[in-house]
Amino acid sequence: MTVSGTLGAALTARRWWCRPGEPVLWALWQVDKTYRVAGCDENGYPDKSAGSRFARATGRAAASVGDAVAAGLLTAAFGGGEDSGAPGGTKRSPDLTVVGSAPDCTAMRLIRSERPPACVGYELLWVLTPHRLGVLVTRKKDASGSASAATGGIRQLGRGWGDVGRALVGKVPEKFGGNEAGEPLRGDEVASWFELARPDVVDCRPAGDTRFPERVRHCALMLADGSGFVLNARSAEGARVMVEASRG
Repeated sequence: MTVSGTLGAALTARRWWCRPGEPVLWALWQVDKTYRVAGCDENGYPDKSAGSRFARATGRAAASVGDAVAAGLLTAAFGGGEDSGAPGGTKRSPDLTVVGSAPDCTAMRLIRSERPPACVGYELLWVLTPHRLGVLVTRKKDASGSASAATGGIRQLGRGWGDVGRALVGKVPEKFGGNEAGEPLRGDEVASWFELARPDVVDCRPAGDTRFPERVRHCALMLADGSGFVLNARSAEGARVMVEASRG
């Protein structure tokens, strides 16, 4: 028996962030990110070339508001043309894509907001519950390798895993990795970076060329001004489940 892994995304959210009894609809880690924001380059910095392909592709939509902006941005970034970023192609698509029609859009203000103290910002845990969307960041570990001595909030694994393991796999020893036998599974401590109420996420839709459903592996969370966050679900089925749960 192997219990050498860390807590999964949903269990990490339950341990450190969820309120008692608050269900998790979906949760996933997103590590690297890119920007598809008019007026910014792919790293989110001001783009000196106003005539860039993405700026041209979104120029017409940027004159509109709300859903028209969102549709224009997603088509330009993930719709399958020359400027699509080609999810499902030979180049790996980043986990998180920030989309927007201007550098001061809501999505940019959120992703540029100050992080909690002593937190690392490049690993983001996105969590959706029936009432809110949370974006969590991992706390930096101290010299001992632990972020916190607290272990409350998670059901502790009972003793006896050794006997169960031997009964299941014979004499093969258990593999605990960095975990301790009979102790709660280890996991990164996370803290809330920013949260949105469910009504603030005005739409959730698949992002990609719908002519090829097997390539649509992204879920777009859109805000009222048409900006938003496109998350890499890493599979077409994962994207479908995320969209259905968000809409339901």
